[in-house]
Amino acid sequence: MSKKPTLQERVAEQFRQFLIAHDLRQTKERFAILHAAYNLEGIFTIDDLQNLLDILHFRVSTSTLYNTTQLLVQANLLIRHPFSSTIAYFERIDDKKPRHYQICNNCHLITRIKSRELAEALDLYEPRKFAITHRIVYINGLCAKCQRQMERALKVYDMLQEK
Repeated sequence: MSKKPTLQERVAEQFRQFLIAHDLRQTKERFAILHAAYNLEGIFTIDDLQNLLDILHFRVSTSTLYNTTQLLVQANLLIRHPFSSTIAYFERIDDKKPRHYQICNNCHLITRIKSRELAEALDLYEPRKFAITHRIVYINGLCAKCQRQMERALKVYDMLQEK
């Protein structure tokens, strides 16, 4: 009976096949970055990835990190979230589990939504001539804390206008 490959083995093989298909070099730096990215849970930044590589005593340049994460996105191994125009946020793709997020427009708080109703509603969507590889939903609005701050600011403004 053959042993089922681990997640790390599966993604390394997927990345290897991507690099071969695109005639790109299979370097130890690229695979170290892949390994580090798949050891981070949840959403992470380039700095988080650099810090983990530093802990593992594996030095790579910032440009190598950016270039390799871009390759990992193209290989469908990482998601690059559009949370910010200045900071790159990533998350590994290791399953077909949907990802749903709430993003506060004011404080930029990112919260993962765990809603069975939302997931079930989206499961009903059956695209034509399109194979879904992963699903991400972003819902923008104001968090409760920012709503309260705005309400207080409006009350102060109204009080000042009355004087």
